[in-house]
Amino acid sequence: MTRDEFEDLLSSLADNWSNSRYEKVALKFAENVFYSDAHNYTFNDRASLLAFFRDDDGHPQYCRFHNSAFDEVRQVGAAEYTYEGTSLYHGTAWIRIHGDEITVWREYQHRSEQSWEEFWK
Repeated sequence: MTRDEFEDLLSSLADNWSNSRYEKVALKFAENVFYSDAHNYTFNDRASLLAFFRDDDGHPQYCRFHNSAFDEVRQVGAAEYTYEGTSLYHGTAWIRIHGDEITVWREYQHRSEQSWEEFWK
């Protein structure tokens, strides 16, 4: 994957999360993905991840990626994001790619009522 393709992937994820198209989001992840927030949850397969995405308690979802970096040689990227659903989160995800799928997603996030700009002041 190139840096531009990584940016396209993030854009697709944000658009699909923000429009509750969870199946399309899940298809960006490998069947045997490792998806984790070290303190709250870990998923090891796409089906469990899709169930997690769908469990939105009827809240509208919103996702925006702010900054990102991608190492084309190692196929590893990082992205800062804001995600709103049952709560508002600001965080960073470390992402490993194989082919055109995400194989590892490790996120570190904080709940906040502040906007992205206020949070990082």
